[in-house]
Amino acid sequence: MKKYLNFLILVSIFIIGFYLRLDAYLINNSFFTDEVLLFANIFSKNYLELIQPLQYFQSAPWLFLILNKFVVNHVGINELCLRFIPFLSSIISLFLFYKLTTLVFKNKFSQYIALFTFCINYQLLFYTQAFKQYSSDVLIIVLFLYLTLEYFKNIQDVKQYTTLGIISLLGIITSFPMIIIIPAVYFTLFITKKNVFKLLYSALYPTIGLILYYLFNLRFVNNSAYLHNYWEKGFQIFSPNFYKMNFDFLFSYYSFPILLIFLLVIGFYFLYKNNKVLFSIFSLTILNTLLLAYLKIYPCERRLILFLLPILLIVMIYPLDNLKKNAISFITIIISSIFLFCGYYNFSKNYFSGNVSYLRQDVKPLLQIIINKDIKEKVYVYYGAISTYSYYSLIKNLPKDIYFAKYPNDEKYSELFLQQDLENLPKGVYYIFFVKGTGTYEKDIKYIESYLKLKAEIVSEDTLKSAKLIKVKIK
Repeated sequence: MKKYLNFLILVSIFIIGFYLRLDAYLINNSFFTDEVLLFANIFSKNYLELIQPLQYFQSAPWLFLILNKFVVNHVGINELCLRFIPFLSSIISLFLFYKLTTLVFKNKFSQYIALFTFCINYQLLFYTQAFKQYSSDVLIIVLFLYLTLEYFKNIQDVKQYTTLGIISLLGIITSFPMIIIIPAVYFTLFITKKNVFKLLYSALYPTIGLILYYLFNLRFVNNSAYLHNYWEKGFQIFSPNFYKMNFDFLFSYYSFPILLIFLLVIGFYFLYKNNKVLFSIFSLTILNTLLLAYLKIYPCERRLILFLLPILLIVMIYPLDNLKKNAISFITIIISSIFLFCGYYNFSKNYFSGNVSYLRQDVKPLLQIIINKDIKEKVYVYYGAISTYSYYSLIKNLPKDIYFAKYPNDEKYSELFLQQDLENLPKGVYYIFFVKGTGTYEKDIKYIESYLKLKAEIVSEDTLKSAKLIKVKIK
């Protein structure tokens, strides 16, 4: 009876996790700007060029780029096709995360709580349906942790060391965060008195991969002043706002970060007592992440640290696996219940009321208006919307008679460029298409609306999430 009940609980959790991911994937939201810009690189570059730094301030692991290049070449251009790898990664992650929990937790209850929390995490669900690499990052990290605990924890012969080295090398070309976790694993094996010479031999494989990655890619990206400014918040590890920002991202729908801190402290305490290998790998991974952020090598900010979520979930739930009849266990149960229930309740309430959204930019309904337009009308595309319009023109019958906005040399003066564009447009009826892709979007929208009220007639306006379509008559 107990076996049947455990099986039923496990299957139910998997069904919930699979349903939520499939539901998010099949919504088939409009591509948002980052997805479009990543696609533009994959579409315009050959396989060899994808090894080099990408354009438009995009970045993704080599294997992710190559697999999606194959999809574009042999399957076609379609949002669901391009998002299939993140979706599949998310589904496989469910199974692998459960397998990892069976190696960490002693009782089924802890495994189920960890798996269920993993299943309904909003950011994991969001990146299930986003054409970005963050879902596959989580998959690769969970897989590497599982392999480490299952096969390499008691590593001995040369064949095992070679296998570890090759897996680590493949990991580097598959996921950027592997650069963070690989040193944590190797150092842990070193301090647990494994064969030092065999470990150094094994470490040659990921070292070669890292050197190649640096030579072909990282040395160019690391010199980008724009990226350093863009990710500035992710380098400020001594600021309280740094931790609040990441808590709000990783634990959407949860409250009281102080409760999470308590659970993590107690979790690491029990890991140190009961599982020093896991304690070392987890703590060093987090410290490496903070160190690289401090050195301004890898920003510790929101989606870039989604790979840490499985580690944080295991640590915060680990105290429930070590309950005894004492005060600390009683406090742990109370705090865990408040923290977890708060997240479960908020997510459920928002999901069933339709307030859980995975939409960033809703452009497809606006483009459909343009497709159905009168043939006499033309289209002016705001500079922040050029990439989006160009992408959808590949898969939709969008008008070819269009005016692309000039990209301003300095966005502080973007209004001047827009004014010049509008003044140079021939008389007639136009659709002006906007997508939020720059920091000046709101300012430019207000400027154009005020300009048009004086110089033209606004026929209609359609505003959706981070996108806008204005029909105007220029006299």
